[in-house]
Amino acid sequence: MKRYILLASIVTVVLVVSGCTNNKISNENMNNKSIAFTETTTNKEKSDLKNDDIIEEEKKLEASYEEKNGLKKPDIEEARDFEASLKNGSVIMISRDNSKELEVYNITNLDNFIDSFNKGKEGYVRIIKGSIIHNKFLVNKLDEYETDGKIVKSISYDAYSNKDKFTAGSPIYSPKIVKTYPDNSIRYAILESKDTPDNMGATVISFDKSSIKN
Repeated sequence: MKRYILLASIVTVVLVVSGCTNNKISNENMNNKSIAFTETTTNKEKSDLKNDDIIEEEKKLEASYEEKNGLKKPDIEEARDFEASLKNGSVIMISRDNSKELEVYNITNLDNFIDSFNKGKEGYVRIIKGSIIHNKFLVNKLDEYETDGKIVKSISYDAYSNKDKFTAGSPIYSPKIVKTYPDNSIRYAILESKDTPDNMGATVISFDKSSIKN
């Protein structure tokens, strides 16, 4: 009888200890999940706050931008013609017959645009990216940049939805445009704020120095 009582006591102790351990693990897991959720929420709030700040900054830039109706702009459909685009001063980056080698033309006009912006003067430049396959010029990307000397306004065109017409997207306003020299290449970028490092921001165009043809 004493033996059965002793066995029952041992089983009871084991069950109690096991229950406490499971409760402790469960509580720890709940605490960890709570901490992780709090951290995730905090990070999301920071991200949303940053996005809200960027949106607010873009609205201010748009409201402050002074439209320059006197800017000389070539007809948008000229972008389909390689020779016409060369002549009208468009910056062009192409590959030929699926080659990995790039060719860049009229890049000094983008430098002139940045120079005008830095001097507080108005300016305009068109940038075309595409390819020449069997002597046919295909436009992959078309962007136009304007500045009133204080703010950069950029418009990207849809070159795919309508093969007979370039469709303009909504303008984007930026406080700065820069040129940097990472490694052996050249990179132009627009920055979302004046505090954004020059090596960040959205790439306007980037290529190796050896790609420049004129």
